[in-house]
Amino acid sequence: MLQDRAQDREKLLLKFMKTMKHLRKLNNFNSYLSILSALDSAPLRRLEWGRGTTEALEELSSLIDSSSSFRIYRAALAEVAPPCIPYLGLILQDLTFVHLGNPDTLMTSQGSKVNFSKRWQQFNILDTLRSYQKVTYSLQPNDDIISFFNDFSDHLAEEALWELSLRIRPRNAPRANQR
Repeated sequence: MLQDRAQDREKLLLKFMKTMKHLRKLNNFNSYLSILSALDSAPLRRLEWGRGTTEALEELSSLIDSSSSFRIYRAALAEVAPPCIPYLGLILQDLTFVHLGNPDTLMTSQGSKVNFSKRWQQFNILDTLRSYQKVTYSLQPNDDIISFFNDFSDHLAEEALWELSLRIRPRNAPRANQR
């Protein structure tokens, strides 16, 4: 959004979308979703993009569609061969769902017993995560890329991004026809 010209902003958006495609090939779903979340933020979403760019972004978004409990993502994850970095937020959500949705103990005629079904569900979630950690990537570190991602000196807060978005496209400004 710091680019003055719309075509420069769009070029940068396309670069991030290309990065997402590479992350998908690497089975790095966590970073994929991190970039997607930024691109789908309200300050960016309200801006106008070319039709092809909008359609490509929608296609990239379809993998992490939250409807049906992330069915498309879960199917894609089930098909990948490690190495893989799954979306950690969904793993935490699944663990929370199992934890809150099932009692720790069950009452039987002999008294209170450990709910092994709950523990088995938790184990399966964590064991799947562990299976992805067994295989490592054979990538060489790139110091420039590492520095880029570790430097947040020009990071803007959500409010500042919103103000920039409003300067680019004021409230109630009519939408131009899509290219």
